Amino acid sequence: MRHLLAPLLRHRLMPFLVVLQVALACAIACNALFLLQQRLKPILTPDGIGEPSHLIIASKIISRGKPWETSRLRDTERALRGLPGVASVSVAGSLPMVTNARMNGRVQGVGHGTRADTAMYIGDHLVKTLDLKLVAGRDFTAEEDAVRNHGVGMRQDGPVILTRSLADKLFPDQKAVGQTLQLGDKHPAVRTVVGVVAHLMRNDFGGGAHRNLDHAMLFPSIPSAWPLPSIGIRVAAGADPQQVRKQAENVIQRMLGDGMVRGIDPAYDMYGALRDQALARYRASVWLLAGVCLVVLIVTLAGIMGLTAYWVQQRTRQIGIRRALGATRRSILRDLQAENFLLVGFGSLLGLMAAYGVNLWLMHHYELPRLPWSYLPVGAVLLLVLGQLAVLSPALRAARVPPVVATRSV
Repeated sequence: MRHLLAPLLRHRLMPFLVVLQVALACAIACNALFLLQQRLKPILTPDGIGEPSHLIIASKIISRGKPWETSRLRDTERALRGLPGVASVSVAGSLPMVTNARMNGRVQGVGHGTRADTAMYIGDHLVKTLDLKLVAGRDFTAEEDAVRNHGVGMRQDGPVILTRSLADKLFPDQKAVGQTLQLGDKHPAVRTVVGVVAHLMRNDFGGGAHRNLDHAMLFPSIPSAWPLPSIGIRVAAGADPQQVRKQAENVIQRMLGDGMVRGIDPAYDMYGALRDQALARYRASVWLLAGVCLVVLIVTLAGIMGLTAYWVQQRTRQIGIRRALGATRRSILRDLQAENFLLVGFGSLLGLMAAYGVNLWLMHHYELPRLPWSYLPVGAVLLLVLGQLAVLSPALRAARVPPVVATRSV
């Protein structure tokens, strides 16, 4: 190692610049890749909704004064179900991608210590209206959907349907159907799992860095004493969704219009449009962070390549002497790559500490999640590979230096 370290110690500027550049690149790349993964998470998570272009979401149906009466909401639901081209209708406390009403909570399997944060969707006929795929158990029965809920329906005993990821979390290595779970701590309600659906995305995915976006559960029946319901309308195959939406607007206005808050009109959107709108800023962030990562890596690659080329030029005579003394091209190439590995490795080590410090600063000022340790070795390996690619061209040129170069200055 002496012949590798001696030149680096005699000429400290070039090694210092490489180490500094690698450390900065590593700190930026680790945090940027972590943020990129967080922004990709909602985009890549399956929402579980079948045929988004055939699902109409009516929201912002805000009652004036006291909450909507359950009987009035059921009458509206029956009127909507009678429209031509309507396959199913659900009146719910909240629906996926509707962010003006969210229901979340902590749940724990009875007899298990595992707890999970989950979204809660309360409404009748949700599995059919959202076109969710049942992978185990059954849907809610008509009797369960007809039971009157107290409050918003989460504080009483009864059946529940989970997503597969939530079921695996609460009941690992067991069948979830038939198991019981507990909601709340002070006055817990015990629910029995009757079915499991493949996927259902929660509608509060802004905090997806520290939660599973596929953790959701369904409760039957229309929530009572709820002033802000959402209505999902599943359009039958072959029907015109736009025509059905216009008819649904007229029905809801006729049935509930006199009880709505004035000045706030209900919103009628196709689910696909709502999803694109909700994820638009995440897609923009993905492109921005991907561009930052790409620029950082390109600048680092060019910087290492330029500094190494200058370093090789300064040592041309030394390399010629080594060739005259019998050093092979392979040994010259190997030594330059080893030098680069030492410099980039030391720079990456400093960069990992800097990356953790930057993450602590971001956590303090912007409430971002903690950077997982798994990203640190990934960043280091990425920089090491990048360094070896950057040094390859200058090292090959150095290996081709002829021995006669050593005699030119004699």
